[in-house]
Formats: sequence, structure tokens, C-alpha cells
Amino acid sequence: MSGKTVVFKVGNSLAVRLVGDCRLPRGTRVRERWEGKTIVIEPLLDKWSPAFLASAGAWDEPIERPGRDEKARDPFA
Repeated sequence: MSGKTVVFKVGNSLAVRLVGDCRLPRGTRVRERWEGKTIVIEPLLDKWSPAFLASAGAWDEPIERPGRDEKARDPFA
């Protein structure tokens, strides 16, 4: 379900009131981002998803890592 809301100003920030099924518990930390012309507001999760935890350790091949004698890449070069 979706609802309509209005953007309003609080101090120096813009805000929206979440209505209907979009309500989040007070104090929930969120992240906002653009997807094309759409603004997505999603809660920040404090724990890993069950799907991610189920996949942890599922890779059974060795993971190659750079050797210590390799020169580190200069990020400013």
C-alpha cells in the first residue's frame, strides 16, 4: 500500500511524514538514495539477513589474496 505525503521543512532539513503501511518505529535509522527519478528510503538493519548468513561459508574454494611483496596501489596515481 502506498500513500501521498508532503515535503516540509524542519530546521535546515527537508522531511516527509510516512503514512499508512510505510510507518517505521520512532528512532529508526534510514538511508536515502536515488534510483533514477525515484527517492528510496530504507531502514538500516542492525544485523545480517538470514539469507546472507545461510550463504556464509558456502564458498568451498580457496580465495586468492594479494601477496605481501606486491606493491600497494597508489589511490592518487
